[in-house]
Amino acid sequence: MRKIIIDTDTATDDAIAIIMALKNNDFDIKAITTIAGNVDLDLATNNALYTCEICEKKIPVYKGESGPLYRKLETSKFFHGKDGLGDTGPYIPKNSAEKENAIDKIIQLINQNPNEIEIIAIGPLTNIAKVFIQDSSVINKIKGLYIMGGIGEGKGNITEHAEFNFWVDPDAADIVLNSNIEIKMIAWDTTQIYGYLDKDNFKDIEEIRTLLSKFSIDIQRRGLEYYKIKYKEHKIDLADPLAMAVMINESGTEYKKCNIRVVLKGEERGKDIIRFSEKGNIKLASKISRSNFLNTLKKSLV
Repeated sequence: MRKIIIDTDTATDDAIAIIMALKNNDFDIKAITTIAGNVDLDLATNNALYTCEICEKKIPVYKGESGPLYRKLETSKFFHGKDGLGDTGPYIPKNSAEKENAIDKIIQLINQNPNEIEIIAIGPLTNIAKVFIQDSSVINKIKGLYIMGGIGEGKGNITEHAEFNFWVDPDAADIVLNSNIEIKMIAWDTTQIYGYLDKDNFKDIEEIRTLLSKFSIDIQRRGLEYYKIKYKEHKIDLADPLAMAVMINESGTEYKKCNIRVVLKGEERGKDIIRFSEKGNIKLASKISRSNFLNTLKKSLV
């Protein structure tokens, strides 16, 4: 089994990504670590605990950083709702977070399982950057690092120039992307092409008729209304579930090797500046199987 750490700012699409991971029999999830981003740290932690609960899984959840490395936290509750789950709560999980800090736990797990731990980061990269700062030796002991973040070759979702995760903590993103570790990056541009749900997809999921399928649809309704008003589309983009689908099954995924630096301030804050190179440490997803994404998602909700 693959040994996994999920690093998340748990809101609507993160919750679905976590469900996909928890329902995958090939994953041994060693920890879920939480980070402030979409919502504040306590809410991200609460939502991660509740998502585990409805999947009937007891996964240890560890609190990480409560804000970006060098700047004030700016959330996206305007999109995900005050509870981070589309204002469908409140959700009160029965279990509590572990006492140990997420940064320390990630370092410990990597050192205990050298070259075996795979990390998927689906929130701002603050926790991962802190790990690399605190103990740089772990960089060479990580088996794999998947990141949902950046605009790739497209435009942003929080500003024209930036995707939300990189925009929230560009300093952390720049540290991680330039750490020389091999990274597989699923950016916002591919989400819009391969990782969306439209009217027919919503209908397909509704027809599964399980607790998980109902939860997954319900928490997206606020975002769906946002899209209808702003974009005049019955559609929602699910970036984190797309990244998780790639991690679960990479068949049909194509990458371009590159180096990336992140703009740290100004109007283009959070923008990923890409330089394609065969010597690059980052594999940027350029093509992803949409059928694989949809099938992996639906399979997890049964």
